[in-house]
Amino acid sequence: MIATDIDLSAEMARVQGELLLLREECLPTFFGTPIHEVFQEEYAEWVHEKIVTRAGAVSNWQRATCRLAELLPLGSLAANSSKISREHFRDFLFQPSTPSFCVRDGRIIWEIGLFVERSFCVPYCATFPDLPSALENKNLPARLSDLRRWLMNLSVDSTDLANVLCMVLPFVADADPAFAKLALDPGTWRNVIRGDRAMTEEQRAKRIKCVDGPWFGHILNNALLHVFGALANNHFSLIGDYLDHPYIYGGYTHLMPHYLFAVLFEKVAILRQVAQEQLC
Repeated sequence: MIATDIDLSAEMARVQGELLLLREECLPTFFGTPIHEVFQEEYAEWVHEKIVTRAGAVSNWQRATCRLAELLPLGSLAANSSKISREHFRDFLFQPSTPSFCVRDGRIIWEIGLFVERSFCVPYCATFPDLPSALENKNLPARLSDLRRWLMNLSVDSTDLANVLCMVLPFVADADPAFAKLALDPGTWRNVIRGDRAMTEEQRAKRIKCVDGPWFGHILNNALLHVFGALANNHFSLIGDYLDHPYIYGGYTHLMPHYLFAVLFEKVAILRQVAQEQLC
């Protein structure tokens, strides 16, 4: 690992800020946000069962986040400092992660992988040729315009859009966070439908109903999970902009803390290793 030319103090301070955002804003939202009305009937019993355990759960997660922050001192790291232990955080590392990063102009560019991989897209997104290649970091900037146009032309009631929002949008989000936020806003899709002059009024009403229904809500909740995992790499602070999303609480919300914690754990582990290398 090359530890030279990294502004380590700035990187550590940045991750400390991300840990604070997770602890003070994200966790209370994940464990305390009322469920959207479209899910009430489906999740009624599940929500009632979880209400009792939410307060204890958020406290446990917040304590784990504090412990992780303590492992990343803003000052110098002792030469004999022990290695960070995954075992100590096993209850919070449900989601496997692949640590990776590069250094550009003294900044760490994080490339920590979670569940979604580029190869997952192939069987489900055949309408965009050479999609895995287009999503590669070196190719993505030049293909963003094509990807945005393709995604926004998919029908809201199609499994194509459902798969693309969950499997492709996370990669686009790291390169174009503003577009990801637009694509995850149900209001965007209502406006797209209302502006499509080729639709009949019957088709328009049917698709608006789809956007406002539980199926599309599930899709957006799942897509939020994966986009959060992507944003946690280099745009963690932007996750705060999603905490009032209407579908942030649903069937995949319980995984959101695991995704964010997994990325932050890898960042802390890597920064500690870099700090120890700089001491040598």
